Amino acid sequence: MASQLALRHQYPASCEQMWDVLTDQQYLQAKLQAVGGPRAELVSWQRDEHAATMVLNQTVPGGAIPSFLRAMLPGELTIRRTETWRGCRGNVEAAVDGAPGTIAGVMSLEPDGTGCVLGSQITVDVPLPLIGGKVEKLVSDNIASLLETEYQFTLAWLRNPSSPRQGDIPGSGC
Repeated sequence: MASQLALRHQYPASCEQMWDVLTDQQYLQAKLQAVGGPRAELVSWQRDEHAATMVLNQTVPGGAIPSFLRAMLPGELTIRRTETWRGCRGNVEAAVDGAPGTIAGVMSLEPDGTGCVLGSQITVDVPLPLIGGKVEKLVSDNIASLLETEYQFTLAWLRNPSSPRQGDIPGSGC
């Protein structure tokens, strides 16, 4: 049985400004360097004025993996995350190399009184007998923690106007 995760993060910027940030190549590289783990990398990035697709690799060191999983997944974990944005709506998919299960979700940017809210609905499905639910809970908790860390990074990025964060492409038309 799959686990569901719903998150909302408020930003002090318009939907269009947040689209520009969330799909900016320099921002993505800086975010991965700050919170992506060892050997994190931006594998690919494509963006035009209406859509963006990025593939990111993030890693989890072997020592951070719970002992009950280390026997099945020795070494570190590489997580391949693909985000696709079309205007203010996005999809995310993630897979862990060598591990069963899927992570998929939808994202949206919606205006609010002081900027916008990024809403995320994520489903984690790990089809393992007996321990699948336990693994799903662990993965969901780690996703929530990672997205909170990314949120804090993004708020700091927005507060630092000297950081190169704007691409050379006009807004998304959200």
